Amino acid sequence: MSKIIIPKLILNGKDFLTKHGYSATVEQSVGGHSVFSISFPANATETYAGTLMDNAIGFIGKRMYIGLDNGAMEYTGLITSVDLQKGAAAAGTIVVSGHGPSVLLANSVQCLSYEQGTPLSHVASDTLKGHSKEILKAIMGEGTDIALPYTVQYNESDLSFLQRLCRKYGLWFYHNGQDYCIGRSGSKQIAGTYGVEVTALNLSTNLREQRFGVSGHDWMGDELLQTPSSSFGANSGHPYFGQVKEESDFVFDKKGNYDYTVGQHEYSRQMGMDRATKVSVLAAAAGMVAATGISELVNLRVADILALEGFNFTDATEKHTFGNYDITKIVHSFDHSGHYQNRFEAVPADTDHPPYSNGFLAPNCADQRGLVLDNADPEGLGRVKVQFPWQLEISQSTPWIKTSTPYAGSGRGFYFVPEKGEEVLVGFEGGNPEKPYVIGGGFNASAKSGFADGQNNIKAIRTRSGHTIELNDTEGGEMITIKDKNNNSIHIKTSEGKMVFTALGNMEFNAKNVRFNVQEDMDVEIGGNKKESIKKTYELDTKNSTERVFDDKEINIGKRLEQVSGESLLTTTRGEMLIDSTGKLTLQSKDAVDYGD
Repeated sequence: MSKIIIPKLILNGKDFLTKHGYSATVEQSVGGHSVFSISFPANATETYAGTLMDNAIGFIGKRMYIGLDNGAMEYTGLITSVDLQKGAAAAGTIVVSGHGPSVLLANSVQCLSYEQGTPLSHVASDTLKGHSKEILKAIMGEGTDIALPYTVQYNESDLSFLQRLCRKYGLWFYHNGQDYCIGRSGSKQIAGTYGVEVTALNLSTNLREQRFGVSGHDWMGDELLQTPSSSFGANSGHPYFGQVKEESDFVFDKKGNYDYTVGQHEYSRQMGMDRATKVSVLAAAAGMVAATGISELVNLRVADILALEGFNFTDATEKHTFGNYDITKIVHSFDHSGHYQNRFEAVPADTDHPPYSNGFLAPNCADQRGLVLDNADPEGLGRVKVQFPWQLEISQSTPWIKTSTPYAGSGRGFYFVPEKGEEVLVGFEGGNPEKPYVIGGGFNASAKSGFADGQNNIKAIRTRSGHTIELNDTEGGEMITIKDKNNNSIHIKTSEGKMVFTALGNMEFNAKNVRFNVQEDMDVEIGGNKKESIKKTYELDTKNSTERVFDDKEINIGKRLEQVSGESLLTTTRGEMLIDSTGKLTLQSKDAVDYGD
């Protein structure tokens, strides 16, 4: 280490190791933890009579401030580990190590959801709530204003959740030593010259696939969505980038095809697919050229831009531009004497998304139960909103989600929508908790079916108001029953071979033609009146006919009455018989007319 700096350590507000030797490192990287480590002789904090680390053990959980060159580099972390390493030397070495504020996030597992349209900045801010603001000072940077579709944090730590969001939407995510940045913020451009401040440099180039297509289906609009990767060509001012990209396209000449149906959200539609494709394309491009090196630039931080140049080997007065680089990782190393250097990793600047980005990332979970919160789908598609048990406390639910059905089509299908408050089993497309759909329903102790009989003889459908279709397979008592809430019913009694229609009010039959075919007897019993109105001909064919009228009978015929019989007998048992005609009355017989006594 050739550069000499002024280091400063402050433990829990007090200067630390001001009179003792030590060596230290601070490591910061995009998308991961920032960590630090300080090694020093055990006798710096322990008495010679002490056998272990009675004093140093008290450091754990305390805040550590590290400053270099009067604030050129500043870092604040939390001590999470104290180690005693003993060897041949009696005192041994104590290693104090810890993390930046991300350690708080890594140990907080949550189940939360956010309704569609919520800005990423709001989701991130909500995720950070409850953590110490003194340790975790967050800044919302570039790209956090994007409106998200329905978003779920399911059994994920706060850190894993934020890492996934930033990778999916191509955001920088890092601890710059003082602030926890979600989205790039406050990046500085720092000049460095190879052979002066930059003492070692390695440039590497890597081929990356850039030609692929993405497709998916927007079921809400019933539309096929497609996005070619060529819509988002990567550009960079790096001198080697263009050639590496051209060779990548030549080598990987077979176009890939990616199905994004599982990740496609109805809220974002084509815009969501375009963004996922763009993030993935540009993230791959960011890894085509990489730089690693060693420098003495104390003020170089993760997410800063290193403007790198070097001298002409034949003309020491002339400099060449080596390109600008986004720092993705840096490890500061120094000791108590002030010897300092850092090791860095970087990618070409001007790339929109860091190389760890992946627009197709999705969380994962297993099927689970929930309660229907709403079923009045404004689009009339039979969708429901479901609330899972873990959403109850935060008063959240799913968006409108599909219900699985045996059959569906335009103006036809099997239309059964679960009622509000009923339990449903919810599955997730591809295991993605952000893509739920209803698989079916389920009974529970608070909502029993009412049909269980121990022998599984009953199969039934019953609606909210009590309309019922019941199939009874009891041996010897097989029956099909259709009834409404008032017990108007149709019974098909299989064991008796009969059907019973029961109407508590009126019963009407409307048809173009009606035909009754009764193979044996037919009984009709009427408690009140019977009226028949026939607009045309009435015909009755029977072998024998008996008609009994207990009181009066009146027959009115507008025109002619003709009766033909083999033999006719007309008898009055009481009183007189009157035959009255306004015209001529004729009695005619081929034999004699007998007027009786």
